[in-house]
Amino acid sequence: MQHIDIFLGRLGRLLALAASLCLVVMMLQICLDVGGRYLFGAPMPSTLEIVSDWWMPALIFLPLLNVEWRNENIAVDLFYQSRGARAQAVMDAVAYVCFGVFMALIAYAGFEQAMRAFRQGEFIVGMIPVITWPPRFFLPVAGGLTALLCFVRALGALARAASTQAPTRDDQGPHRG
Repeated sequence: MQHIDIFLGRLGRLLALAASLCLVVMMLQICLDVGGRYLFGAPMPSTLEIVSDWWMPALIFLPLLNVEWRNENIAVDLFYQSRGARAQAVMDAVAYVCFGVFMALIAYAGFEQAMRAFRQGEFIVGMIPVITWPPRFFLPVAGGLTALLCFVRALGALARAASTQAPTRDDQGPHRG
């Protein structure tokens, strides 16, 4: 299980890097569009369509796996801190399963939409035609991988709950080396 977790962490970092590169390209494209519009009276064609259908989905969905792997999702520890290690491990397992099921359902729905867009060869006609079906796969890929990570971590939490010593969720993830 630990090997899968480490592999998903590396893959998550790679996807987050891809999102970072998309951010840089998006900023460059917007700067060129604004500069071209006001300096030369000629904006870059279809900037709005490309930004909204390519760069923004990449920025939103590609880092999902990395955020979950690093335990950086929002967590409310109202009852968590006052419980023992086993109870915390069980709560971690339940939370991972719930979030994993949620992400799997979203990935499934996103995959259906992505396949529909792929079959139709979806594109938008702006100043130039922009193919829009490839970024539709960002959500199902990132969501599916995040769901897999959650299920792997849920199994780890259940193993911690069953063991004689049950470290908390803070003892897993990127801190393991």
